Order: sequence, then C-alpha cells, then structure tokens
Amino acid sequence: MSFGKERFVAPFCLSRIKILNDRLHRTASGEGGRMSSTQQIASFRKVSVGILASAQLAAQDNRPEVSKKDISLVLKRVAPALGIDGTAYHVLDILLGLVQSDDFKPGRRPVVAISNQRLAEYTRRTSRTVTRCLKKLVEAGVLAYRDSPTGRRYVYRGRGGQAEQAYGLDFTPACFNLQAFKAQADAFQRRLKAEQEARRAMTRFSRAIADMAGVDAETFQECVAQAQYLLGRSELSLFDRAERLQALYEEALRLLETKEIESKQEDMSCAGDIDVSPLFITTHPDSLKSNKQRTCSNEQDTKFPSDNGYAVEMALEKEPCGGHSKTQPPKPQADRFKRGKRAETNLDGVSIGLIQSACSQVQTETGLSFTNWSDLCGAADQLRILIGLSPAGYQNAVERQGQYLAAACLVVVAEKALRDPEQITSLGGYFRAMIDRAGEGKLHLHKSLHGLV
Repeated sequence: MSFGKERFVAPFCLSRIKILNDRLHRTASGEGGRMSSTQQIASFRKVSVGILASAQLAAQDNRPEVSKKDISLVLKRVAPALGIDGTAYHVLDILLGLVQSDDFKPGRRPVVAISNQRLAEYTRRTSRTVTRCLKKLVEAGVLAYRDSPTGRRYVYRGRGGQAEQAYGLDFTPACFNLQAFKAQADAFQRRLKAEQEARRAMTRFSRAIADMAGVDAETFQECVAQAQYLLGRSELSLFDRAERLQALYEEALRLLETKEIESKQEDMSCAGDIDVSPLFITTHPDSLKSNKQRTCSNEQDTKFPSDNGYAVEMALEKEPCGGHSKTQPPKPQADRFKRGKRAETNLDGVSIGLIQSACSQVQTETGLSFTNWSDLCGAADQLRILIGLSPAGYQNAVERQGQYLAAACLVVVAEKALRDPEQITSLGGYFRAMIDRAGEGKLHLHKSLHGLV
C-alpha cells in the first residue's frame, strides 16, 4: 500500500466509498462483544479513500504487537518521506507523547483523546490548520478517526487502567503499516545519502577544474565554461550532473597530463641551451698519475684523521683495497634509507591524532575518518581529486618522500583550501612546494597542524 499526498475523490468514486463505509458498519469486531459501530466515521466528516483505508485497518482485531518506542522511532524517520512536516509533524509529536505505552499491548487500543482546540493551543495554530494536519496523518496511514456518536473525544478507564470506552485518534493503522514505513524510511535515507554524495562530487570536481584553470587559464577555459553550464542545468538530476562533471574532470586531467609530458620534453631538449666555455684541466698529469697509483695504506694519511663521517663517506666511494680507486654508483638501498630518514625527520611531532584533530573540516565535507595511517593513505586518491592534483604528481611525491608524508601534506592542503578557498591560488603547486621543502629538510609540518588546530 502506498501513501501519498491528499487526493480528491472523483464523483464516480462516491459509490465505492459508500460501500466501504457500509461494510465498516457491518464488521463484527467491537470491544467487549459489541459491534464495531464505534469505528463508524461521523457524518459531518468528509471521507476520502485514504481515510476509509485507515478506518478499515483500525477495525481489524489482529493488530500486530509493537511497542510505543518502535512506533515513535519509525514514524519520525518516515515523516519526511510521507510529506509530514511543519505543523503536521508537531501534531504527530504531541500525539506520540500523549499515547500510553500500555495501550499498545494486546487487547487494548492506542487511542489519544485530545480536542482540536487543545492541539491548536499547543501548536499556536488555528483549529482549521489542526484539522487539516490530522486529516493528512489519517490519509498517510498513521492514524484513524474513532468518532463517538456525539463527536467528542474521551477515554473511560476501569480500575485496571484498561480503556473501557475510547474515542479519539487511533494509532492502530500505524501498527499495521510499521514494516512498510520502515522500508520507506530506509529507502528515503539511502536516497538522501546518494544525493549528498552527488552534491559533494559536484563541488569536488568543479573546484578541481577551477584550480586547473588557475594554473593555465587558456588551456582549461573551455572546461570551466562547461562545468558552469552543467552546474546550472537544474532540469538534470543530481546524479546525472555529478556523472557528467566527473567525465569532464577526467578529460581535463588527461589534458593536464599531456601538457606536463610536453613540458618535460621541452625541458629535456637542447633548444634553449647556451654556449659554455670549456673548463681546461690545470692539474699536472704527473699528479693525476700519482693519485691513481696510491695504495689503500696511503688512504689513512688524511688531513682529517678524527672525522669518522668523512672516513666512512670516503670508504663508501673507494674500493676496500686495490691499486686503482673507482667511484661506485650510489646504492638504491642507501638512497631509500636516506629518503626514509628525511621523511622521518619531516614527520617529527606529527601523529595521526594530531592530523585527525587539525583536519576536521576535510573529514566533515568528505565523510572520511582518519583513525589510523592506513585510512589516511587510503583516502589519498579522493584528497588528490579534491585539490586537483594529477596521479603522476602524487606518485612523484610518494617516491620522493614516502606515502605517509605525501598523504599528510595532501590533507593539510585540502584542509586549508576548504577553510579559505581564496588563500591558495594553485593547490597543486602548493603541494609540490611542500614536497620540495621536505626534500630540503625545511618543512615544519607539525607547526602547520598545530596552527590548524
């Protein structure tokens, strides 16, 4: 059963409504052996298909056993999906607060006896507004009218607290529709989450394209115009616009990589070289020859006998022993060790807890959580897209300084860009500058993080 907004009853449906109403009058399911004429809808009330459907559910005896807590949670979750908002939601909240938990037990009936005038006083609205809100709740399958012969709402309880006579607003239809409401609320939440992700993707891709245009406006001017055009097309759904913006961003990224390759090729060419005068060797050949013929015993006679670091460095560059000295190529393991030591030095005072505290806005905007270094490194691709950095640029940073330092620099740049978009002109250039400073040993990342905190 689907529930929607209020629908008008066409003239050809009046006969069916009359048949349903008569059938309700003939249903034998009253309390205490009485007929269900107590469920009759008053003659002064204008009925609709939704009102009669709720009345039929309220007239049944096999009401599912549910608790007030479950009913309240589900109804408040599904209210936006049913179009229940504003005063209608306020009225629903008041009725849920007034209904008793014991009335949801088997053999009882969850009825709230409160007048429209009292509800109008609680909500600070007119009685006609309250009447329309109650009709909206009834047609949505949340309530049912349980009218007394006089139209008054009241509940008479016995000594055990059980209602002997109850007339008012009945929550029985909500008990029957509880599972359907749960499914509808879950679907509504999934749709809201998907729309939120689509909005974030649109913002992320449009910012990345704008950052590329900030570096090279002539190349990416057309991409920026297309992105603005897609953002303004309200006739398209959020998902279509996010998908098209992603395709546009990937196209701009390929163009950026092509420009970088061409720029490297131009730098490697000799078109811009200048003539340099040759440097003649002024050392006498005899001295060179004598240096080549020195034995390893002569290496101990140096000007710095007490400098162990100098001796170790010379030992790495010379053969252990032999007639001729040869310069050995640097070992890859030694290079990796040096890079690891530089990255470790640049990460002094930096912890994942400090990054999590300093970069709160990035986590809020992207929905990420940096609980450990693995989470931060795993989010590097999304952060790279956020600042408009190419995969080759980030891979170069990882190879130079390691993935931990590269990811930490990446999240710091993203946090600064979200806090003040006008502060940094080129986010990719800012990131590369941080990596360069880290290579020189001049990057103080812990100070930047403490400043963000």
